[in-house]
Amino acid sequence: MDHPSLRTIGVVFAASLLGLSAPSVVGAGAGAYPRGTLDAFLVRDKIRKDLPKINRCYESALRSEPALEGKVSVRFAVIRNGYVKGVRVVENTTGNTSVEHCVAKVVRALRFPRRRNGKSVRFTFPFVFSPQD
Repeated sequence: MDHPSLRTIGVVFAASLLGLSAPSVVGAGAGAYPRGTLDAFLVRDKIRKDLPKINRCYESALRSEPALEGKVSVRFAVIRNGYVKGVRVVENTTGNTSVEHCVAKVVRALRFPRRRNGKSVRFTFPFVFSPQD
């Protein structure tokens, strides 16, 4: 049952992508990247696919705080095995720690294709939340 104040939200993520190389050729076997690069578009698309989970973080908080809005910026690294490490919320203008922790948990659970070599790649994604009428 929907809460009367629960509305569809708009989550915007304008990637501030740090340390990215140019898009690489994907499909060198078993989901591995041939040159140890990680395509920023792949990261953006993966996060876009998981936006419903991010939305649930916000929608849950809206039940008790109907006017809640703001931005949660998350910095993280994708390491060679495709796991996300070093997740850190670098900004939270919502003032809601539940949203902050939930968004960080969703980002921490993301998985990307393995890369054969290369260093970890760091990203910062701001998620902007606002209730939509």
